[in-house]
Amino acid sequence: MIHCLHSKADWFYDQFLSIVFLSKPDLTLQVIFILTILISLVGMVGNGSVIWMLVFCIKRNKFTIYVLNLAIADFGTLMGISAFNFITVLKVVEVQKIQWFFWQFILFPYSVGLYLLTAIGVERCLSILFPIWVRCHRPKYISTMVSILFWIASALFTIIEFLLHYFCLLVSWVTFLRIIFSVNLFIFTPIMMVSTLILFIKMCFRHQPGKLHTIMLIILIFFIITSIPYGTFFFLSIIDYNFHAIAIPIYNLLVALNSSINPIIYFFVGNQCNCKSWESMKVVFQNVFKDEAEFTEVV
Repeated sequence: MIHCLHSKADWFYDQFLSIVFLSKPDLTLQVIFILTILISLVGMVGNGSVIWMLVFCIKRNKFTIYVLNLAIADFGTLMGISAFNFITVLKVVEVQKIQWFFWQFILFPYSVGLYLLTAIGVERCLSILFPIWVRCHRPKYISTMVSILFWIASALFTIIEFLLHYFCLLVSWVTFLRIIFSVNLFIFTPIMMVSTLILFIKMCFRHQPGKLHTIMLIILIFFIITSIPYGTFFFLSIIDYNFHAIAIPIYNLLVALNSSINPIIYFFVGNQCNCKSWESMKVVFQNVFKDEAEFTEVV
C-alpha cells in the first residue's frame, strides 16, 4: 500500500512538473502566457498606485489596513505570475529551480489575498448587521493583527510545502497540498460566499448603499467567479492525481485578472468627477474610503 502511494505520488509529481514547467508550449498556451503577462503588468501598476496612495497620501483606518495588505498581496502575486510566465514563454529549460521559486512566490501572496478577502467580507457583514456593536466593541488593532496573522500563516504553509518538495517527500507533499486546498476550499471559501450573500441581500434593501459596501461586494463576487471554480478543479485534480495541460495556464490567467481588477474597481466606484491627474486620483481614493469616517483611528 505504501509502495502504491509512492508510485502515485511520483507519477503525480512528474505530471505536475511537466505541466508547470512547459518547455515547448503550443501557440494557444503561448498566447495565454503573453496575455497573462500583459494583464499582470497592468495590475502591478494599479496595485502599486494603491499602495503608494494608502502609504503616503491617505490617513489609514481599520478598513484601509486590509486594502493596503490586499494590494501588497496582489502585487506580489502578479509579480510572481509575470516572472514565471516570462521564463516559460522564453522556453528556458535550464532554470526550473527559478521557475519553482516563482511558483512558490505565486502561492504565498495569493493565499494571503484569499484570507484577507474573507476577513474583509466578514467585517463588512458585521458592520451592516451589528453596526453599534462594531463601533463600540471592535478591538482597535484587529485589522493589523489579522493581517499579520494571515501573512505568517501563509508564509508557514509555503515554507513547509517548499521543504517537503526540497527533500523529495512526495507523499507528504501531496498530502499537505490536499490539506491546504481543503482549508481554502471548505473553510475560507464558504465563509466568503456566505458573507457575500449577506452583503448582497442587505444592500438590496438599502436605497443608497455606501461605496465601501459596493466595492467589496463587486470584489468578492469577482473573486468567487474567477477563483473558486478553478480552485475546486485544482482540489479535485490533487485528489485524483490528474492534471490537464491547459488547467494551470488558465488558472494563472484568472488569478492575474482577479489580482488586477481591484484598483480599477476602486477608481470607477469613487470617480464621481472627471479625474485626469495624480492629485485627482488622491481625491478619488479619499472619496472611496470616506464611508469609514466613523472609524478614523489609525491602526
